[in-house]
Amino acid sequence: MKLKQLICLLLAALLLGACGSPAAPTEATEETKPTDAGLDPVVPSDAVESSEKPEPVEDLTVPDQTAAVGGANFALGLLRSAAKPDATTILSPYSALLALGMAANGAGVRTLEEMEYALGAKLDDLNAWLASCRAAEDGEVVSANSIWTRNGTVQLLPEFRQTMEQKYGAEVHAGDLSVAAINEWVDSNTKGRIKKLLEQDDPSIVTYLINAMTFDAEWASPYEPQSCSEGTFRASDGTEQTVTYLSGEERGYLEVAGATGFVKHYSGGRYSFAGLLPAEGSTPEELLEALDGATLLNALCEPQAKKVYTRMPKFTASTTASLRPVLEAMGMQTAFTDAADFSLLSDTPLKIDAVQQKTYLQVDESGTIGAAVTSIPIMATTAVETEPPKYVELTRPYLCVIFDHETQSIVFLGIVNQIS
Repeated sequence: MKLKQLICLLLAALLLGACGSPAAPTEATEETKPTDAGLDPVVPSDAVESSEKPEPVEDLTVPDQTAAVGGANFALGLLRSAAKPDATTILSPYSALLALGMAANGAGVRTLEEMEYALGAKLDDLNAWLASCRAAEDGEVVSANSIWTRNGTVQLLPEFRQTMEQKYGAEVHAGDLSVAAINEWVDSNTKGRIKKLLEQDDPSIVTYLINAMTFDAEWASPYEPQSCSEGTFRASDGTEQTVTYLSGEERGYLEVAGATGFVKHYSGGRYSFAGLLPAEGSTPEELLEALDGATLLNALCEPQAKKVYTRMPKFTASTTASLRPVLEAMGMQTAFTDAADFSLLSDTPLKIDAVQQKTYLQVDESGTIGAAVTSIPIMATTAVETEPPKYVELTRPYLCVIFDHETQSIVFLGIVNQIS
């Protein structure tokens, strides 16, 4: 009987002010298609037509652009499957990508092919893009990665360890796995916003890969007291809620997939918040189905330079999501079975047991703060204004995005169905 062991890759992220995650490509070559999976393969970085990509951001390479589009598709697919009916669901695609990206570096053959398909990019492109995202961190977003192993259990292979240290900046705590140490690290690297990751020790867990991220951003134009007023939000279940609305005037107007929206920048201009209001009679879920990664990135990167009067509710939201069924539906299946191949991580046969994410997001007059933790337990296998201003009032369920214009990563993506 095979020894039951488990690795947990956990990711805590506090991001605010910009959404960003890559997405799945639309086309691919035969060699990248996971065998027998019935899936369209990942698009190699040199096979994407310029008309299918968002306009390049300064210093963003072609492979990075490909990974960014893949990440945006990944973000949309993640939220489509994880959204809870009549509830507000906020995810951090960026957090999930970092956790799954670390795991993918330990995967081989079919397991890797399926992970590349689900994550929307070839591993080399994904590694390079995520490394660029981390290198571009400027104090508003701060991430940290760590690996914890239990004494006398799984031994990380030297090449995997080197990749984690060099490309993900991971701290390696060999033989130092303890609940107290991990919780202290998470608390410190999320500025106290996520104080406890683990409740108790589980001897079957042999390794944790953890990514912690924080984001703090103030609006470039904060809302004045006179811009705040009470109003009614019509929730998705038909109930009416009294909320505090923030009213303003922006210069970034969005029209995409039948929805209207706006972009509001955070201080410095790198990160922005976007609210997308579905057409009357439609839902955020239907809007998600109509969007693809390239379309979303194009809209976020190049909003129309039109005056738009806006209203959006202050809100605080938290989400707990089990992402394993979501990822299986996105084509990542073998990684959860005894046929999983994580032979590049360790000589011990391993498989992913679950993928969990917890998020927190707060949007108010001053700006935005947020947090996310993604955990992956791995077990041994047994311009000029030419028309009247626009109006976008988020007084009913809508889609929200927090986006990094420099790296084109979707930090947060969510459906606001009710206000807390």
